[in-house]
Order: sequence, then structure tokens, then C-alpha cells
Amino acid sequence: PSSTCSAPLRPSRSSRPSTLVRARGQVHLSKRSVGGIEALRAIPWIFAWTQSRLQLPVWLGVGTAIKEHIAAGNIDKLQGMYREWPFFRSTVELLEVVLAKTSRRIARYYEDVLLASPSEEVDAVRKKVWQELDDFEEAIQQVTGHVCLLEEAHSQSSRVAILNRTPLVDPLNVLQAAIMSRLRGETDPAEIPALSDAFVVTVQGVAAGMGWTG
Repeated sequence: PSSTCSAPLRPSRSSRPSTLVRARGQVHLSKRSVGGIEALRAIPWIFAWTQSRLQLPVWLGVGTAIKEHIAAGNIDKLQGMYREWPFFRSTVELLEVVLAKTSRRIARYYEDVLLASPSEEVDAVRKKVWQELDDFEEAIQQVTGHVCLLEEAHSQSSRVAILNRTPLVDPLNVLQAAIMSRLRGETDPAEIPALSDAFVVTVQGVAAGMGWTG
């Protein structure tokens, strides 16, 4: 993974409970209904992956697509597009920001806390997700030629902001995962309101620290 230059990481698409979709539905953070997986909307889906710092819907498949073009001998064309086509360049730079805000360490923590005993199927998907993330990071660096993320001079403000915010957001993610675990297993109705309120506070804090809600 990239260094400060960056910040990448990991929970899993296969385990809906390890994201915040279920917990978000329980505490009514918006007017949109979450319901079951069949009723899931784009906003809570992306919101949850943003909170858990994996942001999977944003980058999934990008690395595979770029690597297919590289394997086909199109690396020079991709690098030329990055240098000369503003639309493609801005898209790649936005993906760099997403990658810099992705935290493998924090996402793995959610996975460890909320997916203690994954099934073989879940474990297989989880490994595939991590491989996709590795491919995504490698592909972006091949196209840009950067050793570190956000190397360009005009990206330095974004890089500094991410580096400054990350230490402040990490503890909120740790608390959030712990609260979600408590909410899952809590049997005393009197404890639920306080846990739900604490969960909402962490959601608001992480969203503010990430600079977007998803």
C-alpha cells in the first residue's frame, strides 16, 4: 500500500451487518427506509461504506478495468489520457482522494469486531474484495506514475487535510464498531436509547471528518 502519500484498507461487501446499513436503519438517521437488502437504496448503501472507511461502491471494479487495458498494451494511452484529457485526469484524481480516505486498518477493525466467525462463502468474498482494493491502488499508481497518492502540487491541500483529519476520525470509528456490537447483542431495552444516541454521534463525527457523507 501507498504511504502517507496515502491511507488504504478493509470490511466486506458480503457481510451487510459489518457495514452500517443495518444500524443506520435502526436509529432512523434519515427519512428514507432501509429495510431489507431488497429495499436497499443507493444513499444508505454508499453512506455505510463511507462510514466504515472502505468506500467499496466507489472503487469496486475500477482496478480490474484499468488492469485489463494495461494487459492489452494500453498503458501509454491511459497515461496520455491522464496527462492530456482534463475529464479523465479529474476522475483519476478523485479516485486518488477516495483511496487516500480509505483505511485498511479501520475497515479491518470493523470486520474483526462484527464478523468474528465468517462463513467460507463470506471469507472468499472478503479476500476477493481485498484483492480488488490492491488492484485498484496499483492501477491508479500505474496510470498516474505517482509513488504516493496526491503527489500533484494542486492536490497538496487535499492531502494535508486528509492527514490532519485521520487521527481525529479513527477513534470515532473504533467507538462506532463497539457500539454496533453492543446494539446487536443488547437485551435490555433501557440501554438501547443511550447506545443509539452514541451511535448517531459517531456517525455525524465520521461524516464530518471524512468531508462527505457518501
